[in-house]
Amino acid sequence: MNRTRVDDFFIDDSEEERSDDDLMAVPYENDSPPSEEVDLATILRTFHEDHISGNLVSTICIRRSKLLESAIKAISRVTFCWTQSPHIEFVGEDADDMGGPQREFFRLLMIEVQTSLGIFEGKTAQVFLSYDQTALDQQKYLKGGNLIAWSIAHGGPCIKALDPCLFQLMCGQEPTLEQFDWHVLPDPDVQSKVKRIEQCKTNEDLIALQRDLGDWISECGIPGIFSAKVEDMPKIYAYVVKHYIYLRTAKMIHQFTEGMNAYGKLWDLVKKNWIAFLPLFTNMQEPLSKAAFKAILTYNYSDRGTNNRQTEEDTIYSWEMVLNMIEDKMVEIRFEDLLVFITGADEVPVLGFRDNICVDFYDQAEGMRRLPYASTCMLCLYLPRGVTEENDLQQMLSQAIGDSLGFGKV
Repeated sequence: MNRTRVDDFFIDDSEEERSDDDLMAVPYENDSPPSEEVDLATILRTFHEDHISGNLVSTICIRRSKLLESAIKAISRVTFCWTQSPHIEFVGEDADDMGGPQREFFRLLMIEVQTSLGIFEGKTAQVFLSYDQTALDQQKYLKGGNLIAWSIAHGGPCIKALDPCLFQLMCGQEPTLEQFDWHVLPDPDVQSKVKRIEQCKTNEDLIALQRDLGDWISECGIPGIFSAKVEDMPKIYAYVVKHYIYLRTAKMIHQFTEGMNAYGKLWDLVKKNWIAFLPLFTNMQEPLSKAAFKAILTYNYSDRGTNNRQTEEDTIYSWEMVLNMIEDKMVEIRFEDLLVFITGADEVPVLGFRDNICVDFYDQAEGMRRLPYASTCMLCLYLPRGVTEENDLQQMLSQAIGDSLGFGKV
């Protein structure tokens, strides 16, 4: 064990030096510093124009109960071409894919990649790549990168779950890890060790830390722990965090980014414009607001002066009150839930929908109670005319959303 005093602490990368692949997996340099003014929509629109064959369609057969497995089989076929527009067919469902099934498929796929593929660990909205050599041998990180790139390339969502510090490190940036929140680390044992490093404030704390955790910290690539001073501890804390969330999984990160780069060098594009892509990969995206939701709505009213117009205005007033209830968090429905019900997507795509969502109306048959329904392909929500009580409309919408099972809706 190296107990020689050093003045400047460093991460011991001698092991990485013996392996060029490890060293080059995720380089630190960033040749093209991004600008905060980069427009993500412009970036993705250009990528789409350069790579996607709008006139060529590939039929993808998906079984809902085995969605992730179905997707992996689809992209593993010899004839699969990621540049062709995917036409999604859910087994046992009659809907023709005019946009809705594809939006729902990619939304569900990103959830499955995050939770079921086995390449991520940690909290649902703040994950890290797992250290799993079996998954590495099975090329799971590569497949995960493929699937995420496939979704982004065709206007779908990303996982929106990576820890922001990890994402920046993967993009060649150097975030300030001295303020890293150790609570988000997935391993309780590592949490307790990192916590002790953060709380090392006195010489007595340092002596105890060197005695109890010195060898472990040294194995993280910081042999200078044995000659450290108290004032060096924030830097050592940052080094340990960097080792655990990033350097330790360098091979996994490399395979993951190679998987994304297999589809139009998409990871290189992400890395170059990391600020613009940050909301897509992390949980830093703002929730959908009432104003943003209403901005994509149009209303198909009947002519003024007609009886239908009067009853439609009754419903729309109740609709506005329901939107206020959602905004004020008085009900369990979120704007994202409404969006999924109507479009199959839980966010407005970066490039937008092809049309605004149309709100149309229907008459309730006497003695019947027909719930609101949606056409995800036509981007249309149908509301009953003549609903004068917002609570009634809210209950109907809640039931309709709760009973919705995809493209065989109520």
